[in-house]
Amino acid sequence: MEKILFISDAVSMSRECLDFSCYLGNLTHSKVTGVFLENQEMELRSSETLQEIAVCAPVPGAPPDMQKQLYSDKNISCFKDICESNGVNCEIHKNLGMPAAEVIKESRYADMLVVDAATSFSWKPEASPTAFVREILEKAECPVIIAPAEFNGIHEVIFTYNGSMSSMFAIKQFAHLFPALRHCKITVLTIMEADEQLKGNKSNLQEWLDIHYENVQLLILEDTNIRGRLLEYLFGRENAFIVMGAYGRSLLSKAIVPNPAETVIKLISQPIFISHY
Repeated sequence: MEKILFISDAVSMSRECLDFSCYLGNLTHSKVTGVFLENQEMELRSSETLQEIAVCAPVPGAPPDMQKQLYSDKNISCFKDICESNGVNCEIHKNLGMPAAEVIKESRYADMLVVDAATSFSWKPEASPTAFVREILEKAECPVIIAPAEFNGIHEVIFTYNGSMSSMFAIKQFAHLFPALRHCKITVLTIMEADEQLKGNKSNLQEWLDIHYENVQLLILEDTNIRGRLLEYLFGRENAFIVMGAYGRSLLSKAIVPNPAETVIKLISQPIFISHY
């Protein structure tokens, strides 16, 4: 991997998301490209809202456009300083169109993007993941990582697996992008009802995993409440990297909710890797 996109509202930059992006940049020896988004075509947020979310104090009497420019300049300067202090090579892209469309265009030419689930360009408060983030997850042309609110290292990688092409594709994408994590504990998690059979070829899966990782556990849990059991299991993990496939589709067999990944993003504080088939 060579190019990681760090996605940020130009007015309000998440330090936690940037710190995690720098960690990934060092882990993979990749450049971190800061994509700073300004919704100049349809900015619906008021000057007061922008001041509330900005990282620096407003200049009294300055018009809204000037305030936004000052906020953006401050964030970009902070981005450069943090990358430099972490020893990460960085680049800046300032995008002035519709935020989601700009990110999707950028994603075609990136290996991976990192975003805070709370990133929003709405004029009203939103729950995480926001409408902006959901659109990125559905349409991005590279894997997406939801950054954690707090980060204390990675001791375990949890692959959610149901035998589908999408879940296996996400596992392979993750392995190719993060070869440095081959020494971590690997848990391949499948949740299904008691009368179900595991889809896919278990022996081939085990063979592939053993080639790429040193410490692998295949864990099959039985439960009629797929979503609840998934959340229960993930709540009990610490310092884990969660890997999921096919955002917007059924991830685990017979899941009732259309977007199980959305629930995980909303409730789980660990970093989450999502990739499409």
